[in-house]
Amino acid sequence: MRRAALAALVANIGIVLTGGIVRVTASGLGCPDWPACSGTSVVPAGSDLGWHSAVEFGNRLLSFVVLAAAVWVVVAVRREAADRTDLRRLAWAQPAGVVGQAALGGVTVLTGLHPLVVAAHFLASMGLVAAAVVLVDRAGGWAPDRVAGLRAATGAIVVAAGAVLVLGTLVTGSGPHAGDVGTVRLGLDIRTIAVAHADAVWVLVGLTVAVLAVAVGTGAARARRAATILLAVEVAQGGLGYLQYALGVPPLPVIVHILGAAVVWSAAWHLAVVVRPSRHQSAAADDRTSARHETADALVPPA
Repeated sequence: MRRAALAALVANIGIVLTGGIVRVTASGLGCPDWPACSGTSVVPAGSDLGWHSAVEFGNRLLSFVVLAAAVWVVVAVRREAADRTDLRRLAWAQPAGVVGQAALGGVTVLTGLHPLVVAAHFLASMGLVAAAVVLVDRAGGWAPDRVAGLRAATGAIVVAAGAVLVLGTLVTGSGPHAGDVGTVRLGLDIRTIAVAHADAVWVLVGLTVAVLAVAVGTGAARARRAATILLAVEVAQGGLGYLQYALGVPPLPVIVHILGAAVVWSAAWHLAVVVRPSRHQSAAADDRTSARHETADALVPPA
């Protein structure tokens, strides 16, 4: 079950990466129609767009890999954890999300890669990534760290990470990589929106440092490791962001930055999950506590 969830996570991040490649290579309309690629042809045969068609069509084909991983998740959860409502919901979110993403991808093409639709397409993938992360962690069977205050703080980290993603899509919608040479832009001042995006990143880093300090001080080992990982990828992603801005937003750093966004988002959700027990985990912990108390009471001799 955990392997299936990991496969879904990797597949969802993979299609985010290939979507970024489609965008920076101006291949977003390499298949100008949907669901067919061009006219009535499902494949890009006969298209005059050349390699751009191959790039876009390859991204469409990867959707079937993501769907296969999503189906594997559902089958694995039904087989191994049929009594876990939380895992079943997370599992079914994968194929439902993939189908929804396919339809939204069609809207993206049919609207000529409108930046707001492209942003929605990206953020929907981030939703699937988050669900996959939660499923991976909850399928692991470990006990979450229970430290007062960490749940609220890690929730704030997820919110801040979400704000970073949204602002990042606005930067993208105002920047040079539109997915096609004729695509409209949002018209926002690129410097202003980029500064807002960077400020949100600094807020995220500050929250992560605070959570890491609390985790170290309270001995919450899992939270400490998760916060350390998140802080490391935040620093790398932030440095890359400043670098690509200074270089004039060249294509290769943009592709890596898109991958980094998915990794930061995954790490933020991982940190949030390690301090949040599911209802199943809470019930199991309560049962263990009750059993220990009953055992202790049995060892006490009667008065």
